[in-house]
Amino acid sequence: MNITRNSIDDLNAVLTISIEKEDYKEKVEKALENYRKTATIKGFRKGQVPMSFVRKQFEKNMIFEEVNQLLQNGINDYIQKEQISILGNPLPKQQDSIDWDADQLVFEFELGMAPEFDIDLSKIATTGYKVNVTEEEVQKYVDNFSQRFGTLRPLDTVEEGSNIKVELKAGDVEKETFLFSDELANQKKFIGKKVGDVIKAKSKDLYEDNTNLEQILEKSAEELADFDGEILLTIKEITKTEKAEMNQELFDKVYGEGIVTTEEDFRQKIKEESEKMYVRETDKQLMNDVVEELIKDTKFDLPNDFLARWLDFSNEKIESVEQAAEEVKKMEESLRYQLIEAKIAQVYDLKVTHEDVQDTTKKIIKEQFAMYGQSNIPDEDLDNIVQSSLGNQQEYQRIADQVFADKMLNVFKDNVSVKEKGITFDEFIEVVTEKAKKHNHSHDHDHEH
Repeated sequence: MNITRNSIDDLNAVLTISIEKEDYKEKVEKALENYRKTATIKGFRKGQVPMSFVRKQFEKNMIFEEVNQLLQNGINDYIQKEQISILGNPLPKQQDSIDWDADQLVFEFELGMAPEFDIDLSKIATTGYKVNVTEEEVQKYVDNFSQRFGTLRPLDTVEEGSNIKVELKAGDVEKETFLFSDELANQKKFIGKKVGDVIKAKSKDLYEDNTNLEQILEKSAEELADFDGEILLTIKEITKTEKAEMNQELFDKVYGEGIVTTEEDFRQKIKEESEKMYVRETDKQLMNDVVEELIKDTKFDLPNDFLARWLDFSNEKIESVEQAAEEVKKMEESLRYQLIEAKIAQVYDLKVTHEDVQDTTKKIIKEQFAMYGQSNIPDEDLDNIVQSSLGNQQEYQRIADQVFADKMLNVFKDNVSVKEKGITFDEFIEVVTEKAKKHNHSHDHDHEH
């Protein structure tokens, strides 16, 4: 077998593959002989089928199978050996007829070549956002912690801020549940009531939000729309959470013993931890902004004509080359970034190892446990959880993609010119929303043309 490559231009080439009869003859003969020995054909005893009959009936198919296998293996080996970067897959050129009895078979395959281009991240300039947490937001966290780590005390009557345990009867629903007076739509109906009192209410007295009503009344949205019955609420217990005092006991409960020792440090710690929560979102926006600039500034052509023909050939849902060309146009930006991403990975030697995936998974699991106050997980238990999690191939791939994205982000941060801008969370949401609108408008405009 002989393979030669003819470059049409920088983005298109043709492989010519010559296959001699000697390349496949021995395997075909062996396959025919095995078939003759084992075939059960009406009119012949098993193993006694004449070779001439077998050859006449099956030789062409066997030649086709062997030649097809030779083509696949030969083309793949050639592309790897020559280190050719292609888009799509080799596309066979149509032949009017093939003489399978010929001593030499010649096939041609079109190649769509990946474009050559350079990446210069130092030319990219963008804004990196840092969400600053306001004192008002810090106070909300302080209040939340004080509430969460407060103590419950019983009350004689319902007042603002009460937790009310009730027995609820509504149609065929009868159960015990909790109501929080500050969340009730008609709080006045409950204020002053005592344990044992029965309150007759309508759904509008409880919640204005249908989601809460659906949950507490155990009804679908359609059933709730038709429900106008009376709800009986018998008060079983009234309590109120007394907020925890701002002292060392609260600091230790929130961040661990001795980590924070003053209210000033407590508030600063809340501010820092809160701002960390926004980092992934701001990093995501930085990544999006850099990618958009790279796609805009990195110029190269694509073999779009080839890609349209290849897509028409390989995708049975595509009905014409014209339809395929439209699909290529839709996925062009994504394809461009895939090529840019691969180039960056090559230039900066970005690789994801199994150890990377394990370490990241372990870090994520530790953070999840820490959220529930469990920070001292035995290494053996942690390793078992990691292995169990990574046993799921989809989860493994998700973590691997995250590791790669994090490495790519670090490359951007180290090489792109990023001007940091302090911003509130509400302002950041406005920026993200506006950028998304512009991006979508730009895409709509491109599709119109």
